[in-house]
Amino acid sequence: MVTLENFSPSKFLNARAEHGGVLTGHWEFDLALFMTLLAVVAYSFLLPVDAPRGIGRAVIWTMAALFFAGALALAVFGFRNL
Repeated sequence: MVTLENFSPSKFLNARAEHGGVLTGHWEFDLALFMTLLAVVAYSFLLPVDAPRGIGRAVIWTMAALFFAGALALAVFGFRNL
């Protein structure tokens, strides 16, 4: 129990995350969240009416799928390291 007598702000200011991640404390999960965001951004280029056709569409689909697969792989890697 923290009371006024044994309260030390340095205990709270020097707290470190276990693996150094900014959001979750684990860099694997932070990178997986970022790659999921990149997959959504890549996929959003297919939504407008003037979206690319042909090889451009295939490149966008491939990039979105690779970002999402990478996010899944990092999440699995992160769960294995818990």
